[in-house]
Amino acid sequence: MFYKPSNLVFEGGGVLGIAYLGVLQYLEDNGLLLNLRRTAGTSAGAITACLTSLNLPFEELKKMADSLDFRQVPEKSTFPDLMKLPEPINNELEKMFGDYESVYRLMNNYGWFSSQYFYQWIQSQINSQFICDKKPPPYTFTDFRNPAIHKDQRPFFDLYVIGTNLSYRSSCIFSYETTPNMEVAEAVRISMSIPLFFEAVKTGCGAMSDTDKFNVFCDGGVMWNYPINLFDSDPFQALPGQELGNITLGARFLSKTEYYEISNLLDYIKNLYLSQLRIQQNLFDHNPLDINRSIQIDTGDISPIDFDISVGDTNYQFLYHQGYLAAMDFFSK
Repeated sequence: MFYKPSNLVFEGGGVLGIAYLGVLQYLEDNGLLLNLRRTAGTSAGAITACLTSLNLPFEELKKMADSLDFRQVPEKSTFPDLMKLPEPINNELEKMFGDYESVYRLMNNYGWFSSQYFYQWIQSQINSQFICDKKPPPYTFTDFRNPAIHKDQRPFFDLYVIGTNLSYRSSCIFSYETTPNMEVAEAVRISMSIPLFFEAVKTGCGAMSDTDKFNVFCDGGVMWNYPINLFDSDPFQALPGQELGNITLGARFLSKTEYYEISNLLDYIKNLYLSQLRIQQNLFDHNPLDINRSIQIDTGDISPIDFDISVGDTNYQFLYHQGYLAAMDFFSK
């Protein structure tokens, strides 16, 4: 028997995170979220964990998630410094380097694409759930714990977001306990910032105790893509009669070993990142406890970083359906 979970944990996986909507629909349809207290996730899983933590009815959560335009997520914003260059120089740079603005971003911000569109989107979703007259944005992990400033005074679930601190070469947990004054939207932005693909996030405010130093952060998946064991410690006690493993439910993706052609730098960056995730996949495959508390979603041959997807199209419908079926299969065993 699998108890109604107190904790929900979501693996990172780019656009595959659409499948989590199917999982959440099944859980709500069957009354399996009634004991929920905490949500956690990495990368795309952090996005789902953040939206789930807002404690909304599923249809509202889905409407919010569906407002994200995936095609705009890998954004190529213009640098102010480059706009100052004379047009002839801009033209020559374009001839020499092709997409020279992305090259400039890679050299200076350590990523090919900007994540500004996503950052503004997640800020907007969070802001919509607060009473701005009582406290203006941005909203921190402390604010997530204060129902008095929430829309309808609705309590949120506790949120845990995984990032990677490259300055300290370590994984980090963003939460009320560890980073109370950090903006939640910034934490989620960090967690989804695939190294070299998206620009790194440089910050010192609220992210570490050593706030006088700027730290460089990137995708939490670099070191901890599936934090299924996050709550396996003393502060997160099981209810009487429950085993520790039975209060945490995870959702993750089944990945296949396939050939991917590499013909340019961007292809190389994508495959380097996905190869690194394979190491963590192998560790999971040899842990029976984690397997037994994980909904595993077959996402076919859709790439985690294929952002050419939109609400209602074939790939969207497939992922959504696969998430629902995977949850149904898990609870039918």
